[in-house]
Amino acid sequence: MNTARNTRLTFGLCLYFMLGLIVTSWATDKEKTIKSKVKEVTVFLNRAQVTNMARVYVPAGQTMLIFEGLSTKLDKQSLQVSAEGNLTIMAVKHRINYLKSFAKVKRIKQLEDSLQYYQDRIDYVNVEKQVLVSEEKMILNNKQVGSQQQGVTAEKLAQMAEFYRKRLSEIRFSLLKHKKTLKKYRKQLKRLKYQLRIENKNANKPTSEVLVTVSAKSPINAAFELNYIVMNAGWRPIYDLRAKDSKSPVQLSYKAEVFQNTGIDWNNVDITLSTGNPSQSGYKPNLNPWYVNIYTYYPKKHRSKFYNKRKADDKVASKYESRTVLAGKASGAMFGEKSKTVADFTKVVESTFATKFDISLPYSIPSNGRPQLVDIKNHTMKTIYAHSAVPKLDKDAFLMAQLVDWEKYNLLSGKANIYFEGTFIGETYLNAKNTTDTLAISLGRDKRVIIDRKQIKDFSRKKFLGSNIKQTYGYEIAMRNTKSTAVNITIEEQIPVSKNNKISIELLEAKGAKVDPVTGKVTWKLTLKPKETKKLYLKYSIKYPKKKQIVFGN
Repeated sequence: MNTARNTRLTFGLCLYFMLGLIVTSWATDKEKTIKSKVKEVTVFLNRAQVTNMARVYVPAGQTMLIFEGLSTKLDKQSLQVSAEGNLTIMAVKHRINYLKSFAKVKRIKQLEDSLQYYQDRIDYVNVEKQVLVSEEKMILNNKQVGSQQQGVTAEKLAQMAEFYRKRLSEIRFSLLKHKKTLKKYRKQLKRLKYQLRIENKNANKPTSEVLVTVSAKSPINAAFELNYIVMNAGWRPIYDLRAKDSKSPVQLSYKAEVFQNTGIDWNNVDITLSTGNPSQSGYKPNLNPWYVNIYTYYPKKHRSKFYNKRKADDKVASKYESRTVLAGKASGAMFGEKSKTVADFTKVVESTFATKFDISLPYSIPSNGRPQLVDIKNHTMKTIYAHSAVPKLDKDAFLMAQLVDWEKYNLLSGKANIYFEGTFIGETYLNAKNTTDTLAISLGRDKRVIIDRKQIKDFSRKKFLGSNIKQTYGYEIAMRNTKSTAVNITIEEQIPVSKNNKISIELLEAKGAKVDPVTGKVTWKLTLKPKETKKLYLKYSIKYPKKKQIVFGN
């Protein structure tokens, strides 16, 4: 009875283990590792959207597909998986695989081969060096000629001396040559080791994987597409502004510096540049109440007496009387809003209204964080040329290019390189946040337009008028056009602006100028004919109390 029972128990356990092996085997067969390729990338000002594609054979039933070798900078919240074919995607998961690092890239293998080559050369030179050193020792240890009983002839002695001299010289020169060769090889070996250490540091990192569970009624070859956002990527605009001469329109080359350090190289991928910025919030800010109160000042000698008489509750109230209260906060700047930095203004347009630039040619962007220059488009800009000068600060005239209708080219703020008449002039900053319909670009100094500014000494004087002082100032601005063509020029000057009602400013002469009473800016716009000389005059007076001093400042 017990024997039959034990037999049944043993048979049941065997059957259980056999079924377990079958299930394990089935589970292993239903799990597939997939290598996908980056095909398309949309690069935003900050971050990028990557599209990976792969064609996969999916057997009938339920299968788990493991898309491996993805960037660890992947934002799992943005992950989307789609497939073409008669199957159903059951679940999508993301994980970091710390046990499986990236495979050795071609660059690392090349460095390792170069490292081995130079190591072999060093070993070879060392062997030659050891042989020469041994030969030198042998010659020196056996340099005795003849014996005590039998001498040598002069002729034989001369022959032996010649042999020692010649051979030892050859050995020493060879050793010197080997020393230099070893120094060169070791230097190169050191560089290769350093570079290999950096490459391995970047390569030996964990990988990211996407686990996709699919179900198919019958075997099928399906095309899978993975879309996701990655950090550590972006682009910034850069421009080349080229003007053939002062009559030709400016040629604008719109370019982008694309960079990424996602851990995955983008090799021959279709690049799209977007002016959007998904890292920036799209929520509209709300204004909270902004309070202001009276500041009460107490002279120092009365403060202790005043505070000694004040009650505790009065002290609490005085806190609100002696400073500005900002939106219920206990600390902050006197006038409310926190100062902004350049980083607060990186976004030009909302991401939903972003402009996209599809690049027609595939590009390769390595994962090293270094900017890769990508051409976007070339534009011929409608240009108006004019000269401008501020003689008070600089007596040179500057050639300015006014770019008209610039806003229709979807430009962003960025650095621009300026070329004029085939020569690099310098760098400037193209401010796309300009609210005017023209962009002014300085093309450099034009030495052929001569400008001089000097004070009119006979006019500049100080007078006493009762209890006031009246001080007058006069300046002469002389201009000469030495060019063979006419020049349109704008001259900017200024008069001071009073910040005290006891100080009065009067403009006495500025013929033909436009004056801004708020800023005190005085502007002339005129045309200088070839070889023509013109003079402008600026005169003004300042009246202030006799016992006071005036100071000038911004």
